[in-house]
Amino acid sequence: MAALQPLSRRWARLRAWVLQTSHLVLVIGGLSALAALVGVGALAVNDFRTVRISHQNHAAMLARVLEDQATRTMQTAELALESLATSPALTAVASEPRRMQDALGQALAALSFLRGLAVVDPGGRVIASTLPGDAESFVDLAQLGPPVAVGRTVQGGLTPGRSLQSVRLGGKAVAAPAGVAFIPVMHGYKTEAGQVLVLVALVNPDSLSNFQHLTLESEIFDSVVTAYNGQVLATSGAAAALAGARVNHIPVFSQFLPRQEHATYLGAGVLGERQIVSFRASAALPLVVVVETSYQAVVKSWLADARALLGIGLALVALVLVLTVAIWRGIRTRERARLAIDAAQARIARNERDLSVLMRSVQELIFRTDAQGVITYVNAHWTVMTGTSPDRAIGKRLHDLVEPQSRNEVVRAIDPRSPDGVRVCQVLSRSAAGKEMTFKVAVVPLVAAGRVIGFAGSAVDETERWMAQQQLQAQIAFQDLLLETNPLPISVTDAQDRFVRVNKAWEEYKGRERTTVLGKAVAECLPPDEVKVHQSANKQLLRWGGRTLVETQVRHGDGSRRDTRLAKAAIADEHGQVTGVLTILMDVSEFREAERATQEARDAAEEASRAKSEFVANMSHELCTPLQSILGFAELGMLRGRTQPKLAGMFEDIHSAGQRMLTLVNDLLEVSKLESTVGTFHMERIDLRGVVRPVIRELEPLLERSHLMMDLRMPDLPLVAKADPLRFQQVIRNVVANAIKFSPPGSTITLEGYADPQGQTHLVVRDEGPGIPPSELHSIFEAFVQSSKTKDGSGGTGLGLAICRKIVEAMGGRIFAENVPASGAAFHIILPARGQAETMPAPLE
Repeated sequence: MAALQPLSRRWARLRAWVLQTSHLVLVIGGLSALAALVGVGALAVNDFRTVRISHQNHAAMLARVLEDQATRTMQTAELALESLATSPALTAVASEPRRMQDALGQALAALSFLRGLAVVDPGGRVIASTLPGDAESFVDLAQLGPPVAVGRTVQGGLTPGRSLQSVRLGGKAVAAPAGVAFIPVMHGYKTEAGQVLVLVALVNPDSLSNFQHLTLESEIFDSVVTAYNGQVLATSGAAAALAGARVNHIPVFSQFLPRQEHATYLGAGVLGERQIVSFRASAALPLVVVVETSYQAVVKSWLADARALLGIGLALVALVLVLTVAIWRGIRTRERARLAIDAAQARIARNERDLSVLMRSVQELIFRTDAQGVITYVNAHWTVMTGTSPDRAIGKRLHDLVEPQSRNEVVRAIDPRSPDGVRVCQVLSRSAAGKEMTFKVAVVPLVAAGRVIGFAGSAVDETERWMAQQQLQAQIAFQDLLLETNPLPISVTDAQDRFVRVNKAWEEYKGRERTTVLGKAVAECLPPDEVKVHQSANKQLLRWGGRTLVETQVRHGDGSRRDTRLAKAAIADEHGQVTGVLTILMDVSEFREAERATQEARDAAEEASRAKSEFVANMSHELCTPLQSILGFAELGMLRGRTQPKLAGMFEDIHSAGQRMLTLVNDLLEVSKLESTVGTFHMERIDLRGVVRPVIRELEPLLERSHLMMDLRMPDLPLVAKADPLRFQQVIRNVVANAIKFSPPGSTITLEGYADPQGQTHLVVRDEGPGIPPSELHSIFEAFVQSSKTKDGSGGTGLGLAICRKIVEAMGGRIFAENVPASGAAFHIILPARGQAETMPAPLE
């Protein structure tokens, strides 16, 4: 119900507006003019529709006429060729080229639309021709059209040239003048001797164009004759530049053919995008005739014919509007006069009421005094300000109501001798509760008969604004102090990249006083390279806001270039509009210098490590050669000294020492390979169960010889990890071999594999040997370090576990050892979880 009330009020206002005489005249006149305009528009639209349909029908008729003529012309050429194919002059066994040429010339005389006739053998040799220079030349039949079968006639595309010399083979083709071409029509036949020949008729496309010109001479239409593939064969003139081009992009070929052989539509044509187009395809030949005219030309034609109708209609509408305005102005003048009188009377009464209400409701103190400053009137706001009745103020002097320090200001404001019109002053007063308040007082003298009879004024409470202003000034002073005492150089630029503020640290850093840069553009005060950095960053901040960090070299006041980090932040006003940029300079030269020194030290250390690794690798290779010779001669001495046990024992000692030395050299070589940059891993996603089991089978003889048991605990599900199979087998071999070496006879070695909760592949090798001192659990993985409990003469170089750690870490995993609570040690090998990945070489770093 509440929602209907505004609607009913609007309807009542609208009804009252319409029933007013002048408005009623406007409504009736406007409706009459609108009705006349709609009628004229309907007649114009109907007339234009009739004209457009007429042009479409006319275009269809022209297309039918031009298609019929083009079809007859080409059929006449075909009939002439078929007739010539039965002529004895062309088919006789002993027919001579001269007789053929005479027969062709007689036929050409009756066919004015042909440029020439020729007889060509399948190899392209022109046997006879009506055109001079064609006979006994060779031509490319493929350029004239598709292959011709005996008894069949085919039509080729538009071929540039005046004769067959334009498609000559084995020599330079004769260039044809621009715009000269022919349409080849070919018929295959056999002579009485069984020789296959081709009759070629060169149809002159100008004969088709001439008929189009004659047919469309007095029309606004243009036309083209095309092949089924969209190639333009002949035009009426406007499209002459398209001769030989393809126009198969228009709807005639892309939408209608071959589904419809004729149609008329409004759309894209050969000569434009908005055309009235009618086309017709020949039923017997691959020819299409397109007739079109510009839609704009049709509109212009209709406008020329409908000018009188439109003029009469618009004149009628204008007449209705003029009469309506004339009647409305007369009635409106009388209504305005009556309304002016009523409004004046109502305005007087309303002003009196408004003034009374205004004086009671205004939020300022309004007062009036006599010439001596005695209050004669105050409004209701007096009660709000003082808490007392306005009657209590009547009869008091204005300057007695303010604090003593403000009384002189009030006295000057109400001085009758002052020439000022409006007197403004700021005074202090106290409320009934004793609160000190600040007022802005404005006083205007009341003048009668040339003398001041009193004063009228107002007082506005500005206590809160004055306090806020004081707080703002204190805050600004505090911010200025922070800016000046900040040890970092700080500057502020406006939207035009001009300096508006810099602090003391900036002056000291740049060696320039602020008076020389404030108000000037950045480009005037800084070097060009710094200006480019500042302007690029400021442009982004002024556009998008936010903050940014830029590091560049800044010229110091002493002339040096220092690495400096620029911290920039956009400054926005109360509307969120970016008005400037705050820039803080942070000198990072010492940090960058330390960073460069650290990097140089790191590079030097890496280079030393690389040189050491390469030296060890080279020395290991150099040691292998003599060791192989020593081992070879020791083995030879052992074989030959079987009869002398003492000599054989000496060679056996040499052989054992050489083997230990060779093992040490091989381990050193392995370490150097892992540390050098040439070592590579071929990582692939594998099931570790299939990698571990062959290693255990390989070590079974060693287990039997040491009287040990192997407990292999592998899960039923695959243990998938990304690793190098050969390198990982090397790790398992070294760890298990160590366990065999230091396990007492009759004990058991356990190798367990599982996937931990994090998805990592975890392998554990446990033995029952002497264990590892807790202080050595980490050092045993360093090169040439062995546990003190395993130095029992069992051999070893101290490189095996170092090699294992390097291999595992290169594959992204880790290896560590721990003691088993009962006895022995456990070595843990953990490889990280890996997703599906292809096999690829991974360099060790």
